[in-house]
Amino acid sequence: MIRTYVTNMSLQTRNDLGKVFYHPKGFSLTENRVTRFPIIPIIAENLKEEDPVKIIVLRTINEDTPDNLSLFYEELKELGISDTQVTVIDSIENQDRITLLNMLFHLISAIDNDSLVCFDVTFGTKPMSSLLVYAASFLPQLKDVQLGGIYYGEIPRKSGKPVPGAESLYDMTYFSHLGNLIQNLHELGCDDPEQMLHTLLDI
Repeated sequence: MIRTYVTNMSLQTRNDLGKVFYHPKGFSLTENRVTRFPIIPIIAENLKEEDPVKIIVLRTINEDTPDNLSLFYEELKELGISDTQVTVIDSIENQDRITLLNMLFHLISAIDNDSLVCFDVTFGTKPMSSLLVYAASFLPQLKDVQLGGIYYGEIPRKSGKPVPGAESLYDMTYFSHLGNLIQNLHELGCDDPEQMLHTLLDI
């Protein structure tokens, strides 16, 4: 199985994209580390010699993204992952419907069958982050792949400055699982799917 990791490239300037320690919320990472990119500890956690690794980067072209991509390559190299294992999908900043659809189909094509796919939705424009969330939700219905996770790294700010030590990493995969559960309830013809959902989730 190919371990595939998909991320948007940061649009921050190099000076603003500093290394931090993201604290996992509701899960643990034995290979956690300081990083500029929240997907790095996720990759490190799941590295296995017998499994091929593929990295897919969605990059919105502006003056900072080429520099940030080189920083990403540096951190991948520390994990033993070479540039040849990285596929970059570029987009213009004017992200209208056609541009986003083209990005989506390029992403789908870049993901191989027999893959376990993890998504990092931290960086990029809001439409690009949304694109990754939507792709994660329906990709297993289009290709022979499994969803490995959806992650979001947060750096809280106060008065416009990062709050040291408050960086968090969230596993948002349960929203995709919740969507699958709702679909199953619909297909079963449940009389009151909303109430059944509350009962199943005990909330």
